[in-house]
Amino acid sequence: MTHLSKLSLSSASRKQPVTPVARKRLNLIRKLDLQILAAEAELKDEEFLEDIRKWVRGEDGEKEQITEQRAVRKWWWQHHTGAWMVTLRDGSKELPLLEDKHSAEVGEIANLVDTLQLLRSAVIAGELDDQLAQMIKAKPKKATGKQGKAQTA
Repeated sequence: MTHLSKLSLSSASRKQPVTPVARKRLNLIRKLDLQILAAEAELKDEEFLEDIRKWVRGEDGEKEQITEQRAVRKWWWQHHTGAWMVTLRDGSKELPLLEDKHSAEVGEIANLVDTLQLLRSAVIAGELDDQLAQMIKAKPKKATGKQGKAQTA
């Protein structure tokens, strides 16, 4: 028995291009994982901060990478009826769940984590791919360096 026969081999490669929708889906899954952790902390009455890494110049002028913590912007809120609601976000924009539905009703705050996990499963299954594709089409193209200057001159 060879050693390679013990592995689950695949034809996938890092060099295979990722579609824009797949990239958006992966980003949304990462953000949902962060929201799930934040919701679990909220249910325990704890503060949840995410670690972010950034590059800064030190006093000697050298770049160094530092880690800071910042609060996570919550995707859930309490409706005036008392029910808790969740909205998926792509940056600062709301991601519609259906054509005219932008949020999901959670009910009690205790159901928040389960609802977020259900939304995560829907994203993994590709149920929101059409909405993600619409978000990609809606973004305007930015003018790049020389082309932008040539057009204005």
